[in-house]
Amino acid sequence: MPPSHPRPEDLDELGAAMSAVAEHAAAVGEHLLDHMVTVGDHTAQSAVDGTIDAAIDTLREIGASSREIALGPAARGPLATGTTRAEESVHAPRVRPLR
Repeated sequence: MPPSHPRPEDLDELGAAMSAVAEHAAAVGEHLLDHMVTVGDHTAQSAVDGTIDAAIDTLREIGASSREIALGPAARGPLATGTTRAEESVHAPRVRPLR
């Protein structure tokens, strides 16, 4: 059974993993753009372009969400100076609970 509250080292690992996900999503999006194919038929090319655009948009959203998640644990974890209180300017985004 997982602990009732996360350990600081778990938060650091989560932040590092989410940062890696964000970097990988950005790299895959660039790789997809570099290998975009050209088809002779206009209708087929429109379909290919739309699919690639949707995939790249999805990868960008995954990257952005991963960066936001990576910032959350970093703001709550202990600072390098040994203090346990994060600065006022660095905080996790506020989220309204669902009803």
